[in-house]
Amino acid sequence: MTKQSVKWGILSAGKIAGTFAEALKEAEGSDLHAVAARDAARAAEFAGKHGATRSYGSYETLLADPEVEAVYVATLHPFHLEWIIKSLQAGKHVLCEKPLTMNLREAKRAKQQADENRCLLREAFMYRHHPQMHKVVDLVEGGAIGKVRMIEANFCYHSDMGPDSRLIAKELGGGAILDIGCYGMSFCRLVAGRARDRLFAEPIELQAVGHLDTQARTDLWTTAIMRFEGDILAKTSAALRVEMPNLACIYGETGRITITEPWHCKGELRVEGNGGENPEVTPTDTSRHLYAYEIESFTQEMQGQPIGAKEVAMRYDDTLGNMKALDRWRAEIGLSYEADRVNG
Repeated sequence: MTKQSVKWGILSAGKIAGTFAEALKEAEGSDLHAVAARDAARAAEFAGKHGATRSYGSYETLLADPEVEAVYVATLHPFHLEWIIKSLQAGKHVLCEKPLTMNLREAKRAKQQADENRCLLREAFMYRHHPQMHKVVDLVEGGAIGKVRMIEANFCYHSDMGPDSRLIAKELGGGAILDIGCYGMSFCRLVAGRARDRLFAEPIELQAVGHLDTQARTDLWTTAIMRFEGDILAKTSAALRVEMPNLACIYGETGRITITEPWHCKGELRVEGNGGENPEVTPTDTSRHLYAYEIESFTQEMQGQPIGAKEVAMRYDDTLGNMKALDRWRAEIGLSYEADRVNG
């Protein structure tokens, strides 16, 4: 018997919500049923553009729609926890854009709510579902470059957005670590774990430096260095005011792996020996929408198909580990948010 398509609701009508809506058109077993925005006219425009059946002028109204089965939370970071909890309380399964929450404490609270309501909750790291990352993990686990010694992963770009923008403003969750540093951290933890036959790893040591905006006091560029078990060292950088190549590199005792577009999966995967001998170059498969993979993984899990033992998808204990590492990174450079000061 063929399963019916999952009916999705999207909270927010911003850029990332539009990207997700486009991916839903390619994802097998999913339909965009409804979208909600604070402005009813904006929600209606979004629905017309992306083919949603319904549009709502409030998030609460969408959550009251009995036909919505799964919700994609695409709000700004500081509002993730609130709408994760409200969605779960409404009996909806939740896929939330990264970072799942502002800190580890909030992530634990979200998990507790998901357990209490018996709903699925996952963090949306799209790159982790692409075949490119499956290939990387296979190479690491298969010993293609010998024992892993060092890892480097960068996500940096230059933005001209001002201190009041969502990228910079503290009250909007601005700063490089939460917005893009979470990618590099998740990559380093994944590879360090798979190098030692584990799903992921946690840093034994973590040190960081960074530059904070003089006005907003959020991080504009920052680097963290880590040590994992097995003396695997890692470095990850994130920047909102620095243009640099966004590469992910894994260095082993006999060679290296380079991913030229690790986050958007539009480049190539290069495997070569020390000194560049015998390079093997594989172009990244871009035949499908990048986000379609994570949507299908989520709906399959939602419908009773658990994540495979060796799958690269972001499990919840992985999310908790990533949030903990991001908290440590922020503490190292003196970056805190209002969410860090809330009791409970």
